[in-house]
Amino acid sequence: MSHHQAPESEPREWDVHTGDGVTRAVSPVPRETWAKVLAADPGATAFLLPQWLDCICSVRGWQDASRLYRTAEGRELVLPMVRRPAWFRALSLQSSFPPGWGTGGILASGGVRPDEVDMVLADLASDRALRTSVRPDFAAAPAWPGGAPGVVTVPRRVHVLDLDGGMDALWSQRWSGKSRRGLRSSERKAEQAGLVIESGHSPELVSAFYDLYLRWIDRRARERQLPSAVVRSRGKRAEPLAKFQAVAASLPGTCRIHVARLDGEPVAATISLLHGSICIYWRGVSDKRTAAPLRANQFLQLRSIKEACDAGCRYYEMGESGGVTSLEQFKANLGGGVRTLAEYRIERLPLTGLQDRLGRIRNAVDARLATRRS
Repeated sequence: MSHHQAPESEPREWDVHTGDGVTRAVSPVPRETWAKVLAADPGATAFLLPQWLDCICSVRGWQDASRLYRTAEGRELVLPMVRRPAWFRALSLQSSFPPGWGTGGILASGGVRPDEVDMVLADLASDRALRTSVRPDFAAAPAWPGGAPGVVTVPRRVHVLDLDGGMDALWSQRWSGKSRRGLRSSERKAEQAGLVIESGHSPELVSAFYDLYLRWIDRRARERQLPSAVVRSRGKRAEPLAKFQAVAASLPGTCRIHVARLDGEPVAATISLLHGSICIYWRGVSDKRTAAPLRANQFLQLRSIKEACDAGCRYYEMGESGGVTSLEQFKANLGGGVRTLAEYRIERLPLTGLQDRLGRIRNAVDARLATRRS
């Protein structure tokens, strides 16, 4: 297996030798080919749209490192991926996709096959990047291995609501009595309180969402007794306003923002990403003091789920919960079942272990700051 190097700004082509013949690889992927393969994959999500990759590059300064594989039998595979440029290729980072930007993986007609996944992982392992990570979504997870030589596998889990049969099936079959009572209560409370829902992808809705996000950060800082300025700075770096502005502007038919207002003030907001058979609940924030008594979060979820059903989606994917029990319970109460998947990391140095240690150090520093303020 050999790579013919070319400047990063120019397309690269190389051969991947497998037991079934020679696969031709090209990077970056021509957009017309990407669109064709995307349309033929039944599990494609909004995260795998080329416009999504463009948002990552424009907001975070990554480069398009997508790969097209043409196999000996004539199949075409697309790996959406971005690269963090570096002075030396051996220091570059590649990801499908970076933290905070959803799942990546391989697109293929009818879905990717296990032998094709093995071939792509082997090709990525032959690259000279410092680290390459791929996190496929729940729909493609069965085709990915439980482990692979030289690959660090990080277990993950998401909650997914099956929408087969639409809202009628959800009310009559999938939602428990407790869930039905809670959702009907949210509708009743919203109507009685005069809660107004605004939907769309306008800059005004993005601003309302982000204002709630910053208020949520400030509340978290108070609860954890941490310096508000420090926590807010971290929050802005992790989730910059430009990120949501770019997604809303680039994916107007896909990005759906719902904002609940009480007396004109936003109290809760969600962002969902609707494409093909899968609607993704991407982000949700609220003003806990006002939203909780009104069950505004549940009401917005009901609105998004109905929208997904009306669009003919088969699944409502609620994302990872980061081990937060209350969030996992919230998703389970909405009928979300746990789906397991994994992130696959090919590393030249043990970066995963280093990140874990740095995370523990940061938690220890936060705990000490909280102790000093109490």
